[in-house]
Amino acid sequence: MTNRLRKGGSLSGRERNCAFLNVDGRRFATISGVSGFDFPDDARALALVDWDGDGLMDVWSSNRTAPRIRFLQNQLTPNKNWIQFELKEKCFLDPIGARVEVGLEDGRILMRSLRAGEGFLGQSSRVLHFGLGEGKIQSIRVRWPDGEWQPFAPVDLGRRYLLERDKNQPSLASKPSPSLIEGGDLGESAVPASPWIRMPMSLALPPLVAAQPGAKPVMLPPSDGKPFLINLWDPTCADCLVELREWTANRSRLPDGLRIAALLANPETSDEAARNYLEEIKMPFAWGRLNSSSTALLAKFLQQTFQTRDAFAAPATFLVDGQGHLVSFSIGKVTVDEIAAEVAALPSADEGGAARLSRVYGSEGVWLDPAKYQNLLFVPRDLMEKGQTELAALYVRRAWTHLARHRDIDRVLVWIGDEYFKKGQAVEGLKFHLNALSNGTKDPIVMNNVAWQLSTHPSEKVRDGNLAVRWAEKAVAVTGGKEATYYDTLAAAYAETGQFEKALAMVTKGLKLAESEKNAALIRDFRAAGQLYARKMPRRSQ
Repeated sequence: MTNRLRKGGSLSGRERNCAFLNVDGRRFATISGVSGFDFPDDARALALVDWDGDGLMDVWSSNRTAPRIRFLQNQLTPNKNWIQFELKEKCFLDPIGARVEVGLEDGRILMRSLRAGEGFLGQSSRVLHFGLGEGKIQSIRVRWPDGEWQPFAPVDLGRRYLLERDKNQPSLASKPSPSLIEGGDLGESAVPASPWIRMPMSLALPPLVAAQPGAKPVMLPPSDGKPFLINLWDPTCADCLVELREWTANRSRLPDGLRIAALLANPETSDEAARNYLEEIKMPFAWGRLNSSSTALLAKFLQQTFQTRDAFAAPATFLVDGQGHLVSFSIGKVTVDEIAAEVAALPSADEGGAARLSRVYGSEGVWLDPAKYQNLLFVPRDLMEKGQTELAALYVRRAWTHLARHRDIDRVLVWIGDEYFKKGQAVEGLKFHLNALSNGTKDPIVMNNVAWQLSTHPSEKVRDGNLAVRWAEKAVAVTGGKEATYYDTLAAAYAETGQFEKALAMVTKGLKLAESEKNAALIRDFRAAGQLYARKMPRRSQ
């Protein structure tokens, strides 16, 4: 359900809103279209109120989708066949729960209760409205929240009255003044509109692989301390062509040091067609195209971050700071002057969350709970699933502030470390495994793998006997000393630190477990290791 909503789905199945008319208290007729209620909104609650005091109930609706709130004014011809009541308790008590009963001459009794809420995040007016039709009022009484009944004197129709505790004579209540309905033109904003969507927090852009025909693929964006602009364009997109021509013609006004990469967003456009157009306008910026996996990852990143849509059409422009973090992006044309203004607004140093929010949204108001972290674990997972270990490792380093908080980050660290070990890059693999352990993982397999590398790796730069003993002992403890292979690693760790007697003792324990398991390979391994440790020789992996 959550995933469907993030993709623009509807909780109501995209059904239009409905309105039903009570016909003589016996049946209902749909008046959705003629009443004007049949909006496509994902409506959640209705609040009824006589906003303009004409005796006709108007409606405010709250929605999950935009507009988040909608006002519908009742424009039927007013009449006098209604009565409204406000309630007031004594001693400043709130009369929530009070019930008003209006008795009619034909014997019917109309009832309404004062409630504190109706629907999801909605509350109707505290003024109780009674539509009377052709009925004539015979009696009025209120049952207050403490259970006491109080009668009131008859009143004229078509008015609003105040019913007070211990006062049997109703008094006229003031008529509302509908400021919203009579409001004038709001005028234009003093702040010019910006095409940029600014990030409320610092998020590392996923590493994107781009290539120019005949050239070696490159990773974007770089993190060399300089701002970078990524533009997605398409020769069949009129706005894209207008944008690139304007950038080319006014490139002298672009900020110094800003680099731009124009990347093809349409996989059906040939490289030759793109090159011909760019040569025609003499575009001076780097160009190429994203590979398909990078295009999909970028779309997913934006969809997950803003919970909007799966894909973004060209033109789309992404401004990245010198650390590879997305600052802002635009879905639509941006001019050279708008680019220059956005780059000029970049902070000269790292800014905290409060400083960023103040810069992006202004300093007025108080944030109750500003967002500080984003779940970005899908990025390294996506890269690892595609076999891009180096890019996943790079992203983990760039986005560590966000990733470190995720409960499954340790699994991703181990996954990256394992892939490095498979490639023979033990030093890199150890870094990620050790990070997983220091981050709190209790996986004995990881502990064992780390201890084994620290004990037996051929390179002195990798081996660390004392650290190996620490993790090997913990692996044995976590598994309750019931796994033979963990004794093998602990023996190697003791041997690396010169504790050969302890190493032989671990071989003895492990050998008994291996024999009970009838594990022939592990039995041979223990016997060979025991011969090394008896000669006071540490173990080395191949």
